[in-house]
Amino acid sequence: MIIQQARLEHLDGIVALEQDGFSSGEQWSRHAWAEELQAEDRLVLAHTEADGSVVGVANFGCVEDMADLHRVVVQRNARGRGVAAQLIQAGIEWAEALGATRMLLEVRTDNDPAVQLYTRLGFDRISLRRDYYGPGADAAVMLRPIVVAGNEWDEANDWALARA
Repeated sequence: MIIQQARLEHLDGIVALEQDGFSSGEQWSRHAWAEELQAEDRLVLAHTEADGSVVGVANFGCVEDMADLHRVVVQRNARGRGVAAQLIQAGIEWAEALGATRMLLEVRTDNDPAVQLYTRLGFDRISLRRDYYGPGADAAVMLRPIVVAGNEWDEANDWALARA
């Protein structure tokens, strides 16, 4: 399998993943994905098979020192093979190259496989957003420090500055 920057030619495969991976109320539209693919401040990575079919996609953004993992979707029959972890790791490396010192994400609290994956990749739960995905569907906000030039983000000091 190959990880590459997604292009408009991957859009059909990405939309198919989206429809397979999320309920209708949580799906991103074709138009939304097309905009993400063309946005200058985004990185959309596709995990493809040798034949070019998309088996996974991840979407990231970065503003100053904060990177965001916006979306990860993996084809059902490819889950459990490390596709999501590889996509996320590539996104972390991209964010680090841009100077980000941390990455943030939201995940449904009832999505145990995703929460476990993010925890294995070094994300820690920092807060809860009640009803974020609709009534009774809460989101855990998770944060991961990123090592930049040998210096790890100092969570205590940064958190104190953010609250000042």
